Amino acid sequence: MKRTQNFWLLGGDLRQEKLAGLLRADGHRVHTYALGESDPDLAQAAEADCVVLPLPVRGADGALNAPMGEGRYPLEEVFARLAPGPFLCGGMVDAQTQALAARHGLTVHDYFRREELAVANAVPTA
Repeated sequence: MKRTQNFWLLGGDLRQEKLAGLLRADGHRVHTYALGESDPDLAQAAEADCVVLPLPVRGADGALNAPMGEGRYPLEEVFARLAPGPFLCGGMVDAQTQALAARHGLTVHDYFRREELAVANAVPTA
């Protein structure tokens, strides 16, 4: 029997929105933040099994990359509201973002460094 997971997707673009739909279709509980709808309290993300940050995590302004969000989401504030525990992943995680996460007791796993993603991403990019 497949275990239902609790996912939180923070920021991002249509890729995050598509991921949310795919996870819901698989029967998982999915919450989104900074994806264009009213944002839930991030304190509830402490109950998540996995928190997925966008690709790239950091936008041009240094905040969470959230072009579909209704505001600016400073990473300092986002990380301060997350609790250590859930698996936290994001794409193209720079050293500054890792250091900021570490100050909050968080480790961000960079899914963009995984070979299978880099190879699969190269095809539509080319």
